Amino acid sequence: MLSILIPTYNYDCLELVEELLRQTQTLSFPVEILVADDASKEEMKRNNRKINKLDNCMFIELKENVGISCIRNYLSTQAQYEFLLFLDSDVMPCKKDFLTKYMSFAQKSAVICGGLKFKRKIPEANQTLRYYYGTSIEEKSVEKRLKKPYAQFTSISFLIDKKTFMSIQFNESFTQYGHEDTFFGKELEDACIPVIHIENPIFHNVPDTNAEFIEKTKKSVENLIKNADSLKSYVKLLDVYKMIKSLGLRPFIAFFFIIGQKIMLKNLLSAHPNLKIFALYKLAYLCSLK
Repeated sequence: MLSILIPTYNYDCLELVEELLRQTQTLSFPVEILVADDASKEEMKRNNRKINKLDNCMFIELKENVGISCIRNYLSTQAQYEFLLFLDSDVMPCKKDFLTKYMSFAQKSAVICGGLKFKRKIPEANQTLRYYYGTSIEEKSVEKRLKKPYAQFTSISFLIDKKTFMSIQFNESFTQYGHEDTFFGKELEDACIPVIHIENPIFHNVPDTNAEFIEKTKKSVENLIKNADSLKSYVKLLDVYKMIKSLGLRPFIAFFFIIGQKIMLKNLLSAHPNLKIFALYKLAYLCSLK
């Protein structure tokens, strides 16, 4: 009845699979767990191969890196059951009834989103930006997510029936990090498929250093400008960018990025990054792109 689908790239997700497998023991219907590796480094795959020894679990190794959207679509073709639970590999259920609660909301032609949380712990000095951004921006209550259910869709954890997913799927032009889930949320709205937000979060275990998160963010911004026409009402950054262009200010902010990025990066790479500077950095970088 349930296929749990986990794409991974250079991440050890054995502990996640073992926890999910423990939770399946309380369920009265069949469950499979499929993990697809997107051509990770050999040393990162060794421990994950132990997944193949677990009951009803499979670790699939792709020979070539296909990208964040394509690998999710591929996993859906390998799933044998009616409902699909997509999870990122760097997560962990917050509660022991995580699967039970998701399945209590399962319904055809609808998407169920459980939300995410970050563990409150003091981050390493070089991992502060990702932590502060996650706890301040990404972590949202059910009430806040319900105000804009489609714009608040995130692919990190969601349940969908297979027939509905196969009718939409992720846009495979998104090969790198960022906004493939925003685009998917828009397609759900265009298809009039309900997105239901519930309180069933996962902990997001993000090991990104400040420098790594900045590079991921730049890729995300690049995806954003490539799909600006489709996503303009879904992402606040694009709305601000549109206003700046209409006022003829884009070249000035692009120039500001050239001369000011080193100063901004000094703050963002520090142990105490400022999220307002981070927002300005993203906007200035967006304006600098042709």
